[in-house]
Amino acid sequence: MSDSTWRDLRSLRHDPPGFANSRGSRRATFQAALEQCEQFIKAGASADYATRPLQLFYAMSQGTRAVVAASPRIGQNWRVQGHGLSAVTDKSTLPEVALFANGDGLFQALATVLDFPPLVDKEQVQLGALWPLIPESIEAPLNADETLSAIMLWPGEWPQHHALYTAELGWIRNAVPRLYGQDKQAVAKHFAQYPALRGLSWTVGQKVAWNINGFATSLDVQFELVDGERPSVIKPGSRLGARYCGQVSAEVFITPAVGTMPGPLHPILAWWSTLLALSSLARYEPANWAKMIDVNSSPYATAVEHLLDDAIVRIPRMLLSMLTHIEDPG
Repeated sequence: MSDSTWRDLRSLRHDPPGFANSRGSRRATFQAALEQCEQFIKAGASADYATRPLQLFYAMSQGTRAVVAASPRIGQNWRVQGHGLSAVTDKSTLPEVALFANGDGLFQALATVLDFPPLVDKEQVQLGALWPLIPESIEAPLNADETLSAIMLWPGEWPQHHALYTAELGWIRNAVPRLYGQDKQAVAKHFAQYPALRGLSWTVGQKVAWNINGFATSLDVQFELVDGERPSVIKPGSRLGARYCGQVSAEVFITPAVGTMPGPLHPILAWWSTLLALSSLARYEPANWAKMIDVNSSPYATAVEHLLDDAIVRIPRMLLSMLTHIEDPG
């Protein structure tokens, strides 16, 4: 757990951001929720993997309550009841565990804070589709053949005085070039699943210049410009690319739409969903959970360990990023 991150978070409790700054119940909730978040993180850091998901999910949950209390995007209905998300845990494998949104809860309030869409109400989504949308899962995939994941977009300079706009994609799973190679039609169909990347040009005769580097691949891409307008992903106020964990430069994370969502799922919402699923497994299916985290027999155990280790550091960083940019944290 980063001491400097927690110092910065603790300093906000004396002088809260946004709507938590005024005296009253929003301020009191902000301060108490952050204290509980910190205590849950400390408990999770000292717990083994059998129970760690419980502490980490509730750390994320209480941290989210602090963010909701501070957010100017949340009006009088800031006292949120329930998670707003449920898990279907009676599955034999981890990727098959399903989640679905149900009503208005903390998950939907966080989506409002970020100004990104939540999961579609009542539509089941498998954990195997959500896990790769966590950027850090690139080092801990549930499946080596994952292709639809969170990737980085490095925008080029604007304006560009050409017919096409050049940008760079990074953190692409190596399974993508391995699967599609130089099949441009298949490559175009793959990237069309990312709302941020609609409008890419795949010029006939131009090679798909994959650059495989270790566990990830990068690729230069070009957008077709319509009437000289910049691509939607780099327009001011765009919600096609996400700020994540304190980014200060131009790069953004982009994700595919999940199910029938109208837009991409923010990586923080992917974290939230995944932690709820893991905590539900640990709580309601303890015997099955014990099998899933057994490194001697489970193909998912080391990926789970990696993500739960990373969450101890990542949760406070996500919260600090949102609270530092509380007027526009998405």
